[in-house]
Amino acid sequence: MKPFGELTTREDALRIIEENIRPIDRTERVPLEAAAGRVLASDVIAGFDVPPFDRASMDGYAVRAADTAEATEDEPARFRLVAVQHTGEVYQGRVRRGECMEIATGGPVPPDCDAVVKVEDTSKEGDQVLIRVQVAVGKDISPAGEDMRRGDRVLEAGSPLSPGMVGALAALGHDSAEVYQRPRVAIYSSGPEIVPQGQPLKPGQVYDVNSFTLQAVVEAMGGVPVKKGIVGDDVGLIEAALRDASGYDIGVFSGGSSVGSKDLFGEAVGMLGVVHFHGVKVKPGKPTLFGEVEGTPIFGMPGYPTSCLNNSYVYLAPALRKMARLPPLESRRVTVPMSHRLVSRSDRESFITVGLAGGRAYKVFKQSGDITSMAHADGYIIMPEGDHVVEEGEPVEVTLLPRP
Repeated sequence: MKPFGELTTREDALRIIEENIRPIDRTERVPLEAAAGRVLASDVIAGFDVPPFDRASMDGYAVRAADTAEATEDEPARFRLVAVQHTGEVYQGRVRRGECMEIATGGPVPPDCDAVVKVEDTSKEGDQVLIRVQVAVGKDISPAGEDMRRGDRVLEAGSPLSPGMVGALAALGHDSAEVYQRPRVAIYSSGPEIVPQGQPLKPGQVYDVNSFTLQAVVEAMGGVPVKKGIVGDDVGLIEAALRDASGYDIGVFSGGSSVGSKDLFGEAVGMLGVVHFHGVKVKPGKPTLFGEVEGTPIFGMPGYPTSCLNNSYVYLAPALRKMARLPPLESRRVTVPMSHRLVSRSDRESFITVGLAGGRAYKVFKQSGDITSMAHADGYIIMPEGDHVVEEGEPVEVTLLPRP
């Protein structure tokens, strides 16, 4: 087994990835029902005023404000009710002096009226409405264009579409949105011991785990995962898979990136393209590789499931977010006491997965290949290289894992 060359620090690895990832320029138009979470590719300009008419902001009566000038609680002003405008209707008649029209919230205010008196300040006697308050011009009316005016830039290109933004598009009459395409990510598993689900396990074999966890991470980070299956432990097969991956926006391979006599992935990447780094000074995840083949970024993840998942959050997720034009993922951190004594001895920076219970952190990481530590982890502690001890009850900073 030949040794790794000089290991790259986590900070340098992230910088190299950042320098070699380019945002997607391709766009597509999607139905509004599928637009939430997508990144807008062009400015949205209002084509008309919203609301397009003066509308009532209260249930009540549309009046001329001047007609209420003498109204008091003891001596209400009397108005003749000329119409009841139901929701969705538009009254076409006149409302003259001393008259009023019943109106619902959101209904268009007649041109003859300039105020709305809320129903709580009125009472009815036959076809007469008694108004007990004086109102000013514009009272309880939302004027046309109050929300959006024709020609306003309502949404900017590059904005991830929130539910509220989707609502704004709908209010402007749009039934679709022009958005940037999501990165298509080809996912490959490798290793002679890996077999697909549904096939009986033989001695020494394990089921493919990493393609499923990688698929979940890619979807959560704004990409479109495309599972390509298991690649055989052969340079020719690996090269063919790398050429196939070059037709996607990113290629992610798990397994085969550690430097050993049967690990051929790094060699194949170097033959077809360029290796930006191979080996990161972290534990777990030392054999991580990042390179490029025919212009497509290539990630080589460790084969151990916990290492693969951890590295997908640390290295793959930022690349996906940038390529998808999404804002960087904000790490959420909490400081809690350790539930037991923790000893860390390593020549590398260590990511120790922990669970949270009862306001305390407890270690769940066992070995890189353990599945339960991955399933039960709420976050991780980063321990610097060297010998370190965290005593029971001592506070630790936990970086929380992304959750749905």
